[in-house]
Formats: sequence, structure tokens, C-alpha cells
Amino acid sequence: MKLKLSSTLMFSFAMFAAHAQMSMPGSVTDAEKTATQSQTVGGSTITKVESEAKSSVGNLISQFSGQISSSSLTDEFNKGKSAFQKQAGSSDDAKANSGLLQKLQAGIKSTAFTAAWAKIKDKWATEVKGATTNKQLANSLKTLSENIDPKSMSATWEKVKPTFTAALAKIK
Repeated sequence: MKLKLSSTLMFSFAMFAAHAQMSMPGSVTDAEKTATQSQTVGGSTITKVESEAKSSVGNLISQFSGQISSSSLTDEFNKGKSAFQKQAGSSDDAKANSGLLQKLQAGIKSTAFTAAWAKIKDKWATEVKGATTNKQLANSLKTLSENIDPKSMSATWEKVKPTFTAALAKIK
């Protein structure tokens, strides 16, 4: 018997695992709470991890920041990354998310971006500053994610990117 995991479940697990590697051990925030189920299939135990947190722009900003390699982030951003992820993970407010997205972009080294970023960076920044809805910010996060050099991302990014992009498209 084969166990087929949904792409959303695989994304949740991959993002949880990546976030867990980047986060400090200790208490779990509401955005990081998980429910686990174990199932034995063919003598092996498979644990499913499902995120209780709904997808929000803040949560996706947090998850995306966890996918960027530390060497592609400024030292200052790296020092406060855990606090940033915690704040973003619980943010549902468009104004706060705009500030978080600007802070993330500022924390990414210029060498981590593709050459095309230089042409759209100013327009992107203006759109983020003027955004009034989370849908607008989701589109801006998508643009940001598309303009980071794949070499600046974690080894798991290419696997989770399609589901991440789909989650962004669902933001209203």
C-alpha cells in the first residue's frame, strides 16, 4: 500500500522542517504549532505534520525568509532572524506585513538577487510601501521570490517553491 501525501502537506512539512532548523529551540508560537499523526505502512511508521496556522502573508514571509541561505542575508538580519520570523509568522495586518516585507528585502544582500532585480527594485519598493491589502503584498512577495538567485536559496527551495507560489495565489 502506498501513502500519497498532498502537495500542501508536503509543503507544510518541508517549511516546518526548514523553519525548525532555523529557529531557536524552546517554546512554540501559535504559527508554529503542529499536529502529528503516525501511520504504519508496510512496517514503517510515517509521521504526517500538518500546520495549524492558516496561510497568511506574514506566515509566508516568515517561511520564505527561512529558505534564504544565511550567507545571502546581511549580518544584521541574521542576528534578528528568529525574532523576525516569529513576528512575521503571527502577522495578519497589511500595514505590518508591508514593513516586514521591506525589512526582509533590505536584509537580503544585493549579490543574492538576479540581474533583473535592479530594473524593478524601485517600482517593487513603491508598490510594497503603497500596498493596502495582503493580496497586493502576496504578489510582491512572489516577485521578490522570483528575483532571488536560486544559488542564494536553501537546498529544499526548488521542491517547496511551487507550493509556496500556490499558497501566495490563494491569499485574498
